[in-house]
Amino acid sequence: MEEEIWLDLLNSDWHDYRGTGKHEDRLDDPQWVKEFFKRWAIDLNAISEEKVRASLRALRAVISRIAKQAAAGKKLGPKALEGLNPVFVHSPLTRRLDLETGRLQIMLVPVAGKLESALGEIAGSFAEALARGAPSRIKICKNKDCFWVFYDRSKNKSRKWCEGATCGNLMKVRRFREKHRKSQT
Repeated sequence: MEEEIWLDLLNSDWHDYRGTGKHEDRLDDPQWVKEFFKRWAIDLNAISEEKVRASLRALRAVISRIAKQAAAGKKLGPKALEGLNPVFVHSPLTRRLDLETGRLQIMLVPVAGKLESALGEIAGSFAEALARGAPSRIKICKNKDCFWVFYDRSKNKSRKWCEGATCGNLMKVRRFREKHRKSQT
């Protein structure tokens, strides 16, 4: 499945899908944040970690609010998007060819090392998902313990669970056990 940077950011607010109640904000982990930018080939070495995490949290809150509206089937009007558009104003990026990983890749480099450029790239990824004309494909896993956000690429937009190997299987097992318990009584 093709991952997108905005989904990676949204799902950094992790909840244990098995129902243990465990919750982890992965933005609190400097190593996770470093890997996040490495995974998406964005170079932010010159910016303080605290500023980066605070900015990511703020952007995550904006994207989360809009994604929840889209997942609930609500129409997205100008009011819903007003927190997203200002992110684009100060977000110029340049590209650089790099061999850091041992293979040729294009790195996105914020102009003058600006954090705003990286935030603009994340917001732009989300805006593209919305503008493709399919906000209804943005969904939140139906497992009440999960909260994972995903983009439903199924042909008929019927996907309910974040991943078949995790919540989908878990929910099937729970339904089976509940049905079995009821038939025993």
